[in-house]
This record gives sequence, structure tokens and C-alpha cells, in this order.
Amino acid sequence: MQVDDLMSAPVYSVSPEDTVGHVKNVMLKHKIGRVVVAYEGTLIGVIAKYDLAKMLVSSEAGWRRRHQDRTLAKTVMSENLVITSPSASIAEAAREMIANGIGCLPVVKDGELLGIFTETDLTAHFAGTSSKVQVKTIMADAFLTCHRHHSINHVLRDMETNHIFRTIVQEGNGVPVGIITHTNLTFAQEPLVDSKDIVMVRKADRAGVLRNRYVRRVLQVAEDIMSEPLITIRSDSKAVDAARAMVKNRIDAMPVVRGESLVGVISKTDIVGKMAE
Repeated sequence: MQVDDLMSAPVYSVSPEDTVGHVKNVMLKHKIGRVVVAYEGTLIGVIAKYDLAKMLVSSEAGWRRRHQDRTLAKTVMSENLVITSPSASIAEAAREMIANGIGCLPVVKDGELLGIFTETDLTAHFAGTSSKVQVKTIMADAFLTCHRHHSINHVLRDMETNHIFRTIVQEGNGVPVGIITHTNLTFAQEPLVDSKDIVMVRKADRAGVLRNRYVRRVLQVAEDIMSEPLITIRSDSKAVDAARAMVKNRIDAMPVVRGESLVGVISKTDIVGKMAE
């Protein structure tokens, strides 16, 4: 099977001088996760949700200051383009994505942009196969967690430090209740209020004496933007079932559980990695 059998077309484009706010509106309107950036008909870059989420990490107060209507597309786009041919095999395209750490490939023939080939296209194709591969054989067993009352800046710093743009949101007792991905970060609204009151859990003082609960005033927190209810999958399930759930629910990753324990995360990238073999 070739790239042009699965690629998405038409390709939605923006100008390098368009604002990030406009880019987000294009993504939301067309329900897409990536747009190309073109100047005078020439492809010069690609913007993915990942790029928009990363710009929030630029400074401690970036979540509040970097307003989307003051940031231009050219400042957040990826310029090192990796393209593919419509006649390339889907396995070749998958290997290009994994080798370059990217989630999409513009499809070009004779200098003309024909479409875009993404992780979602590959995941949707994989979901229709009869693969017997189990989730536990391709999932990532390293994952991030945060408390539902951790600040957005805390979540962003943790993701950037670990180079993982998804985190599982937990209650104080460790029970997972939601997930935050670059999709949540990209399309979350900026806080409408200056701060909010959060009642923090009890903490043990010296000699095991419990301190009283206390109230902390914070800006927007993890529970404000997380996706819930949490959709999970068992580690012994088939990977095609995970792919089908991701496509059906329009999500990029799912926590993996064994019994009641959280043991990993499976993402579209993991599916692409399997198809690249």
C-alpha cells in the first residue's frame, strides 16, 4: 500500500504572518492537528499541535503572557521539512516519521503539494488490520503523572524536562482521573480569572501528626484542561483495539493498566513504530 492511498487532502495552509490564534481556529474548524505554512505558493514549514504546546514553555509566566494573537506562525513552525512521495510505501513513510521524530509528512510530487500523511492516517489503517500484537509489547512503560491540582506551569515544565508531552492526572491517592496531552494544552483557553482557591490534601507533620488542610490560591490547574473520563486499555489487549479506540475518540494516547495498576501509555507514535518494522 502506498502513501497516496491513505494521505489526507486537501491540505490546509496558513501564511507565516498569520497569528497562532488563526492557526488554532483553522485546526479547530477542520478538526485537524497540523497545518502547512506557505509563502507565495511555496511550502516553508509545518505547524503541529506539539509546536503550539511547546511555545507555552518559553517562560515561567508564558501561559499568561504569550497571547495567541501576538505570536506569529513563522515563530513556532517547524522549518526542517521531511517530505514523502505519493508512491512511497506506508512502511517507508512510517520509518521516516520515527527516524525524524515527527508526526506528519507533506506529500509532494514534482514540486506540487498533494496531501499530508500523518500518524492518524497510519493508526486508522492499522486499526483495520488483523494484527495480533498486544499492547504491552509496544507501549511505553515510562510515563508522567501529576496531581489534579498541580499548576499548568508545573505540568509544562515536567513535560519539557522529560521530553514527554502527555501526563496522567491523578487524585491524591494515586487513582488516575484524566490525561493531558499537547491537544489539551494547545486548545485550552487562557484563564478567565486571576486565580482560584484549591483545597490541598492533608500532609503528615513531624511524629506523624496530620496537619490541617489548607487553601492555596493558584492559576489554572491540571483538572481544568485534562480530558475525562479517562479511557484506558488493558496491557494484554490487542494493539488494534487501542488503535480503534484512539481513532474513535479522537485521542493521541491511552493509559495502559494491568488490574488496577497503571503500567504504561500507548500512543499513535507507538503504532507507527510497529508499522515501521
